[in-house]
Amino acid sequence: MWVKAIVWDLDGTLINFKIDSLRARRIVIKLLKEKGVSREFFRTQLSTFDLINNSQDILREIGKNQDEIREIITDVNNAVVEIEEKAALEASLITGIEKVLEFIEQIGLKQAIFTFNTFRNAKLSLEKAGIIHYFEIIAGRDNVAMLKPHPDHLNYICEALKVSPYEIIVIGDSSKDIEAALNIGAKSIGIKTPISRVFQDELFKKANSIIPLDGIPLKLIEELQKIL
Repeated sequence: MWVKAIVWDLDGTLINFKIDSLRARRIVIKLLKEKGVSREFFRTQLSTFDLINNSQDILREIGKNQDEIREIITDVNNAVVEIEEKAALEASLITGIEKVLEFIEQIGLKQAIFTFNTFRNAKLSLEKAGIIHYFEIIAGRDNVAMLKPHPDHLNYICEALKVSPYEIIVIGDSSKDIEAALNIGAKSIGIKTPISRVFQDELFKKANSIIPLDGIPLKLIEELQKIL
Protein backbone atom coordinates (compact mmCIF):
# COMPACT_ATOMS: atom_id res chain seq x y z
CA MET A 1 0.00 0.00 0.00
CA TRP A 2 1.50 3.33 -1.08
CA VAL A 3 -0.50 5.43 1.40
CA LYS A 4 1.10 5.78 4.84
CA ALA A 5 -1.04 8.46 6.50
CA ILE A 6 -4.33 10.35 6.41
CA VAL A 7 -4.25 14.06 7.26
CA TRP A 8 -7.55 15.56 8.38
CA ASP A 9 -8.90 19.06 8.56
CA LEU A 10 -10.68 19.53 11.89
CA ASP A 11 -13.62 21.94 11.85
CA GLY A 12 -16.52 20.74 9.73
CA THR A 13 -14.67 17.59 8.72
CA LEU A 14 -14.19 15.72 11.99
CA ILE A 15 -16.10 17.86 14.45
CA ASN A 16 -18.88 20.40 14.61
CA PHE A 17 -16.94 23.37 15.94
CA LYS A 18 -19.54 25.98 16.78
CA ILE A 19 -17.33 29.05 16.98
CA ASP A 20 -19.06 32.42 16.89
CA SER A 21 -17.19 33.47 13.74
CA LEU A 22 -19.08 36.73 13.39
CA ARG A 23 -18.21 37.76 16.94
CA ALA A 24 -14.58 36.81 16.41
CA ARG A 25 -14.40 38.88 13.24
CA ARG A 26 -16.05 41.86 14.92
CA ILE A 27 -13.58 41.76 17.80
CA VAL A 28 -10.62 41.55 15.40
CA ILE A 29 -11.93 44.53 13.41
CA LYS A 30 -12.62 46.55 16.58
CA LEU A 31 -9.16 45.97 18.04
CA LEU A 32 -7.36 46.71 14.79
CA LYS A 33 -9.41 49.86 14.16
CA GLU A 34 -8.43 51.09 17.62
CA LYS A 35 -4.80 50.76 16.54
CA GLY A 36 -5.31 52.85 13.41
CA VAL A 37 -6.17 50.34 10.68
CA SER A 38 -8.63 52.06 8.33
CA ARG A 39 -12.12 50.70 7.71
CA GLU A 40 -11.37 50.28 3.97
CA PHE A 41 -9.06 47.39 4.84
CA PHE A 42 -11.94 45.40 6.33
CA ARG A 43 -14.09 45.55 3.20
CA THR A 44 -12.04 42.75 1.67
CA GLN A 45 -13.47 39.22 1.73
CA LEU A 46 -10.66 37.84 3.86
CA SER A 47 -10.95 35.24 6.59
CA THR A 48 -10.46 36.38 10.17
CA PHE A 49 -6.91 35.02 10.26
CA ASP A 50 -6.04 36.52 6.89
CA LEU A 51 -7.23 39.86 8.27
CA ILE A 52 -4.93 39.46 11.25
CA ASN A 53 -1.93 38.44 9.15
CA ASN A 54 -2.43 41.05 6.43
CA SER A 55 -2.99 43.83 8.97
CA GLN A 56 0.68 43.63 9.92
CA ASP A 57 1.63 45.34 6.65
CA ILE A 58 -0.97 48.07 7.28
CA LEU A 59 0.28 48.61 10.83
CA ARG A 60 3.81 48.94 9.49
CA GLU A 61 2.66 51.46 6.88
CA ILE A 62 1.02 53.67 9.52
CA GLY A 63 4.23 53.81 11.53
CA LYS A 64 4.04 51.03 14.08
CA ASN A 65 7.38 49.45 14.92
CA GLN A 66 7.94 45.71 15.08
CA ASP A 67 7.52 45.48 18.85
CA GLU A 68 4.24 47.40 18.68
CA ILE A 69 2.98 45.20 15.85
CA ARG A 70 3.90 42.05 17.75
CA GLU A 71 2.02 43.26 20.82
CA ILE A 72 -1.07 44.23 18.80
CA ILE A 73 -1.20 40.91 16.96
CA THR A 74 -0.73 39.01 20.22
CA ASP A 75 -3.64 40.87 21.81
CA VAL A 76 -5.87 40.24 18.79
CA ASN A 77 -4.96 36.55 18.66
CA ASN A 78 -5.61 36.15 22.37
CA ALA A 79 -9.10 37.61 21.94
CA VAL A 80 -9.87 35.09 19.19
CA VAL A 81 -8.40 32.21 21.22
CA GLU A 82 -10.85 32.95 24.04
CA ILE A 83 -13.79 32.59 21.65
CA GLU A 84 -12.28 29.43 20.16
CA GLU A 85 -11.78 27.87 23.58
CA LYS A 86 -15.47 28.23 24.39
CA ALA A 87 -16.34 26.56 21.07
CA ALA A 88 -13.78 23.80 21.68
CA LEU A 89 -15.48 22.86 24.94
CA GLU A 90 -18.79 22.49 23.07
CA ALA A 91 -17.41 20.48 20.14
CA SER A 92 -19.36 17.46 18.89
CA LEU A 93 -18.45 14.66 16.50
CA ILE A 94 -19.52 14.66 12.86
CA THR A 95 -22.06 11.84 12.52
CA GLY A 96 -20.42 8.62 11.38
CA ILE A 97 -16.86 9.92 11.33
CA GLU A 98 -15.58 7.59 14.05
CA LYS A 99 -16.33 4.58 11.84
CA VAL A 100 -13.95 6.09 9.27
CA LEU A 101 -11.28 6.71 11.92
CA GLU A 102 -11.64 3.11 13.09
CA PHE A 103 -11.35 1.80 9.52
CA ILE A 104 -8.14 3.78 8.96
CA GLU A 105 -6.69 2.60 12.25
CA GLN A 106 -7.53 -1.03 11.44
CA ILE A 107 -5.66 -0.94 8.12
CA GLY A 108 -2.59 0.46 9.88
CA LEU A 109 -2.38 4.02 8.59
CA LYS A 110 -1.16 6.95 10.67
CA GLN A 111 -3.55 9.87 11.23
CA ALA A 112 -2.90 13.56 11.79
CA ILE A 113 -4.69 16.91 11.85
CA PHE A 114 -3.88 20.29 10.34
CA THR A 115 -6.03 23.16 11.46
CA PHE A 116 -6.36 26.93 11.74
CA ASN A 117 -7.13 26.45 15.44
CA THR A 118 -4.39 26.64 18.04
CA PHE A 119 -2.88 23.34 19.12
CA ARG A 120 -4.44 23.66 22.58
CA ASN A 121 -7.97 24.36 21.35
CA ALA A 122 -7.76 21.63 18.72
CA LYS A 123 -6.67 19.20 21.43
CA LEU A 124 -9.55 20.32 23.65
CA SER A 125 -12.02 19.71 20.80
CA LEU A 126 -10.69 16.24 20.12
CA GLU A 127 -10.77 15.34 23.80
CA LYS A 128 -14.32 16.62 24.12
CA ALA A 129 -15.38 14.61 21.05
CA GLY A 130 -13.59 11.52 22.37
CA ILE A 131 -11.38 10.85 19.35
CA ILE A 132 -7.96 12.27 20.28
CA HIS A 133 -6.44 8.77 20.62
CA TYR A 134 -6.62 8.26 16.85
CA PHE A 135 -4.09 11.00 16.04
CA GLU A 136 -0.32 10.98 16.19
CA ILE A 137 0.11 14.69 15.58
CA ILE A 138 -1.95 17.89 15.65
CA ALA A 139 -0.55 20.83 13.67
CA GLY A 140 -2.27 24.01 14.81
CA ARG A 141 -1.69 27.56 13.64
CA ASP A 142 0.82 28.06 16.44
CA ASN A 143 2.92 25.09 15.32
CA VAL A 144 3.89 26.43 11.90
CA ALA A 145 4.90 29.79 10.45
CA MET A 146 2.85 29.42 7.25
CA LEU A 147 -0.64 27.92 7.36
CA LYS A 148 -2.52 25.91 4.74
CA PRO A 149 -2.66 26.13 1.80
CA HIS A 150 1.06 26.93 2.14
CA PRO A 151 3.12 23.71 1.81
CA ASP A 152 4.74 24.27 5.24
CA HIS A 153 1.65 23.14 7.11
CA LEU A 154 1.48 19.69 5.53
CA ASN A 155 5.25 19.36 5.23
CA TYR A 156 5.49 19.84 9.00
CA ILE A 157 3.21 16.84 9.45
CA CYS A 158 5.00 14.72 6.85
CA GLU A 159 8.34 15.35 8.56
CA ALA A 160 6.91 14.50 11.98
CA LEU A 161 5.33 11.27 10.69
CA LYS A 162 8.39 10.45 8.54
CA VAL A 163 6.31 10.05 5.39
CA SER A 164 6.55 11.56 1.92
CA PRO A 165 3.95 14.08 0.70
CA TYR A 166 3.09 11.49 -1.96
CA GLU A 167 2.21 8.98 0.75
CA ILE A 168 -0.63 10.93 2.36
CA ILE A 169 -4.29 11.60 1.63
CA VAL A 170 -5.74 14.91 2.81
CA ILE A 171 -9.42 15.07 3.81
CA GLY A 172 -11.11 18.43 4.28
CA ASP A 173 -14.15 20.58 3.61
CA SER A 174 -12.57 23.73 2.18
CA SER A 175 -10.61 24.79 -0.86
CA LYS A 176 -7.60 25.56 1.33
CA ASP A 177 -7.45 21.91 2.39
CA ILE A 178 -7.50 20.72 -1.22
CA GLU A 179 -5.09 23.42 -2.37
CA ALA A 180 -2.69 22.44 0.41
CA ALA A 181 -2.71 18.87 -0.89
CA LEU A 182 -2.18 20.02 -4.48
CA ASN A 183 0.72 22.21 -3.39
CA ILE A 184 2.70 19.23 -2.13
CA GLY A 185 1.52 16.62 -4.63
CA ALA A 186 -0.75 14.72 -2.22
CA LYS A 187 -4.08 13.07 -2.98
CA SER A 188 -7.22 14.58 -1.45
CA ILE A 189 -10.88 13.97 -0.69
CA GLY A 190 -13.27 16.89 -0.32
CA ILE A 191 -16.25 16.83 2.03
CA LYS A 192 -19.03 18.96 0.59
CA THR A 193 -21.07 20.68 3.30
CA PRO A 194 -23.72 23.41 3.08
CA ILE A 195 -22.02 25.41 5.86
CA SER A 196 -18.61 25.46 4.21
CA ARG A 197 -19.88 26.10 0.67
CA VAL A 198 -18.56 29.66 0.85
CA PHE A 199 -15.07 28.19 1.25
CA GLN A 200 -15.38 25.83 -1.71
CA ASP A 201 -14.31 27.38 -5.01
CA GLU A 202 -12.86 25.98 -8.23
CA LEU A 203 -9.84 24.60 -6.40
CA PHE A 204 -12.10 22.46 -4.25
CA LYS A 205 -13.26 20.67 -7.40
CA LYS A 206 -9.68 19.50 -8.00
CA ALA A 207 -9.89 17.02 -5.14
CA ASN A 208 -9.43 13.41 -6.27
CA SER A 209 -12.90 12.71 -4.93
CA ILE A 210 -15.73 14.78 -3.44
CA ILE A 211 -18.45 13.34 -1.23
CA PRO A 212 -21.44 14.93 0.53
CA LEU A 213 -21.48 15.19 4.31
CA ASP A 214 -24.13 12.48 4.50
CA GLY A 215 -21.74 10.20 2.60
CA ILE A 216 -19.92 9.67 5.91
CA PRO A 217 -19.06 6.96 6.78
CA LEU A 218 -19.86 4.56 3.92
CA LYS A 219 -19.06 6.72 0.88
CA LEU A 220 -15.92 8.15 2.47
CA ILE A 221 -14.59 4.69 3.30
CA GLU A 222 -15.43 3.56 -0.24
CA GLU A 223 -13.53 6.49 -1.77
CA LEU A 224 -10.55 5.86 0.50
CA GLN A 225 -10.48 2.23 -0.62
CA LYS A 226 -10.48 3.33 -4.26
CA ILE A 227 -7.44 5.57 -3.74
CA LEU A 228 -5.64 3.04 -1.58
